[in-house]
Amino acid sequence: MATETLLGGRYRLDHVAGHGGMATVFAAHDTVLERTVAIKLLQRRHDASGVLHARFRREALVEAKLAHPNVVAVHDVGVHEDGRPYIVMDFVDGQPLQKLIAEGPLPSARVAVLGVSLARALAAAHDLGIVHRDVKPANILIDGQGLPHLTDFGLARMTDDEDLTLHGGLVGTANYVAPEQARYGTSTPQGDLYSLGAVLYHALAGVPPFEGTGAIDVALRRFEQDPPDLVAAVVDVDPELAAVVHALLAREPASRPPDAATVVERLTDIAARLRLAVAGVPAAFSPVSPAAGTVLPTIPPPNPSMLPTETWPSADPAG
Repeated sequence: MATETLLGGRYRLDHVAGHGGMATVFAAHDTVLERTVAIKLLQRRHDASGVLHARFRREALVEAKLAHPNVVAVHDVGVHEDGRPYIVMDFVDGQPLQKLIAEGPLPSARVAVLGVSLARALAAAHDLGIVHRDVKPANILIDGQGLPHLTDFGLARMTDDEDLTLHGGLVGTANYVAPEQARYGTSTPQGDLYSLGAVLYHALAGVPPFEGTGAIDVALRRFEQDPPDLVAAVVDVDPELAAVVHALLAREPASRPPDAATVVERLTDIAARLRLAVAGVPAAFSPVSPAAGTVLPTIPPPNPSMLPTETWPSADPAG
């Protein structure tokens, strides 16, 4: 293929891998490094205010700051000949968590490992002052080894940034957005923790914590009621895991775990215990949950290969 037909003189667009709210993602070939990459290209649409272009550029800058195995890495940026910006990212050969959940609820052991990885990714982002603001199953890609990758920082906000929210729009997704974010537009790490809790709840129950007739109805329900109790609603759910998820879904930010690092510690302990249970280790040898206030030692993240695995079909690496 001639150089002039390559995006940026380097990338060959092979096929559409997925569609997002404002962009199309292509599986592409990097002719310089001879590897498959994902290229997110802004869709053709009127953007007189420049908000979409600014948000797209910020997404690239935010993801480029994050070097974490559970965050989709950004390698390059550029501008299409028609003026549309694009982002070159890791190609995740897998599927969105949303599709996986649609096949049925996930077992507690798998959800605990998933939660550890996502909490670690959020901890890394929060340490850099980055709030994702749209943590949801569609923005979590599961690769062939079952490992999650957080993507789509298009709504992300640095703690000292001005907001780029479209006028009158809800920031986030109704099924997963924190109460304070839905009502006041408040964006803090605590809001990301709420969204993480909503994702884990959905993975365990097969349905989001709140449902309704429309986005506004769903968003308002979290102000008036708590989600159905997981222990009562889900057969064989691990009670300790359910307790962590409900703590993440507390209506008041101050009632949630203090930070993502704390969530990592609690879920690592649970995942280790459940992993041993899956492996058939007697309960007497399982880790015992420490008393409240006990400082846990640093424990390596559980190895997902210790859990029952399967090969996920390749689909929609864009979400």
